[in-house]
Amino acid sequence: MRDVRNVRGGTQKKIEKLRQLLSGLLSELTYFEEPIRSPLVPGVLITGIVPSESSIFKSALHPLRLTFRTASGGSCKIIFKKGDDIRQDQLVIQMVSLMDRLLKLENLDLHLTPYRVLATGHDEGMLEFIPSSSLAQILSEHRSITSYLQKFHPDEDGPFGITATCLETFIKSCAGYSVITYILGIGDRHLDNLLLRDDGRLFHVDFGFILGRDPKPFPPPMKLCKEMVEAMGGAESQYYTRFKSYCCEAYNILRKSSNLILNLFHLMAGSNIPDIASDPEKGILKLQEKFQLDLDDEDTGADPKKRD
Repeated sequence: MRDVRNVRGGTQKKIEKLRQLLSGLLSELTYFEEPIRSPLVPGVLITGIVPSESSIFKSALHPLRLTFRTASGGSCKIIFKKGDDIRQDQLVIQMVSLMDRLLKLENLDLHLTPYRVLATGHDEGMLEFIPSSSLAQILSEHRSITSYLQKFHPDEDGPFGITATCLETFIKSCAGYSVITYILGIGDRHLDNLLLRDDGRLFHVDFGFILGRDPKPFPPPMKLCKEMVEAMGGAESQYYTRFKSYCCEAYNILRKSSNLILNLFHLMAGSNIPDIASDPEKGILKLQEKFQLDLDDEDTGADPKKRD
């Protein structure tokens, strides 16, 4: 890892060095003597690394993306990070996974993406790689979310030239993450950490700020950018109305399990996860306030963008 980071030049030079190492000095990693269980998905057996499909992300820490062969003949991709504390990411994703199950128990599937995260130390760990593009990249290359979705799911008779299923998936996932990021007080939201899969599922990554913390002053209570609203047909459309309905339904379902969620955060009060350790009581109080437990379900049904 250090040898790759120290390579002079751009990201492409580092990728070439990584593949050179995997094909040469570290070639024993390309075919394991015995299959081993994936640390992220123990049910999957991996048999070696594919050098030609492994890469490096263009960022300050240069995380690795390694592609592994699986015993079943497929492949899986894992991101390895060094120099970043991903314990907080792991906690948030565990909460996303829990909330996903709670919503599905009430027959509300919002097409969330609780990708797997495993912290192996205070500044290192691994994450499941989900094929996707950031909204920043999509808007740069396609000018709009609608154009991007039309590329993968065109339908001349569908809403905005997209299949109804794809648009519904997009709307539901936007609603799910809007509510979850609102409840958990997730900050530092921008177009580079909002990702979109080609089937319409939107999801969030990089959770360095939670429980109301944010590097910018006066952040919005949830990240719902105008491009996302435009992809639903605008704030006056029936699809945006449907989005708000899903938000309210999901919010009220999760309020029913507020004690469970609050108790889990109480159990983490003694941890040294950054945004909890700094002031556990204040953080948990912020979380409790988001549930608005003094109100009935009917009283919480306002436009989600106007909360707080």
